[in-house]
Amino acid sequence: MKHLINALQGGLKEYIPLRKARMETFCVLVLGVLSARTVNLSHLASGFCSRAETSSNYRRLQRFFQKVRLDYDGLARFIIHF
Repeated sequence: MKHLINALQGGLKEYIPLRKARMETFCVLVLGVLSARTVNLSHLASGFCSRAETSSNYRRLQRFFQKVRLDYDGLARFIIHF
């Protein structure tokens, strides 16, 4: 899973300006939604490939949505490009 996260980060970094930790969270979120086929944060948090507890991962996702404003135009350019 880590190689998928790195690949997605590499492709997104020129389209979406996020700090490294935020970009990693976004990539884990995207890959989690695609693999789990759900947007339920509790379910996604349990699927993180980290040593952190599920509750910590859940809180990480909550903070991401509270604090991050995505550049949807940049995201659209990335999707169109690939």
